[in-house]
Amino acid sequence: MTSSELRAIARRNLEGTWGISVGVALVAALLGGLIVGTGSNINFNFNEDTVRNLPPIFWTVLLPLVSVAGLLGIVSFILGGTVELGYAKFLLKQYDRKQLQFSDLFSQFERFGTGFAQKFLRTLFTVLWSLLFIIPGIVKGLSYAMTPFILEEHPEMTASEAIKASMRLMDGHKMDLFILGLTFIGWQILACLTMGIGFLFLNPYMNAAYAAFYRSVSTGRQEARAYVPPVEF
Repeated sequence: MTSSELRAIARRNLEGTWGISVGVALVAALLGGLIVGTGSNINFNFNEDTVRNLPPIFWTVLLPLVSVAGLLGIVSFILGGTVELGYAKFLLKQYDRKQLQFSDLFSQFERFGTGFAQKFLRTLFTVLWSLLFIIPGIVKGLSYAMTPFILEEHPEMTASEAIKASMRLMDGHKMDLFILGLTFIGWQILACLTMGIGFLFLNPYMNAAYAAFYRSVSTGRQEARAYVPPVEF
């Protein structure tokens, strides 16, 4: 399916569910559980001399912020993979037009080991491939991208089995997913101009499109195309 078709499906699936979708995506972002994330990471980069010359009043504000960011980083590392599985469940239910619940996001904690392992292994393998060159890292990241969706639909699989299944599923489709991601660059720029507020709506949109992409490649083009709504200009 084309990127425009996938985005059209995403917009259709978000109709009437924007409120819960924004809330779930926001919590997923804070816990490191977005399938694909934009504008959800907090980075603090300070010049050493600048930090040394900061007036005392700034430390009163800065230290709590750094502490909170560090705590969120630890929580994301520990819980992010399991939250990803819950978010995958939410997104697939949204695609299938089923009743959505906020609790879907936390519904996979009995599979904590699998959730943690799948994200840890995906990150590790992507980093190792990136050490060779940036392009192999990007290619492998695309290959592993469907792992949370596969684990949601096939709970009997282990993390490594799901990663291998994602690689097979993405064979011949990695460029399609890469192009889909590129089509959101304009929206990302606009979201940045809103001081990040736009990402509250962009993250659900992007993740809904990724869920549509997964359905497209996993169930076959013909079945997925039946879900395509009329083209909107």
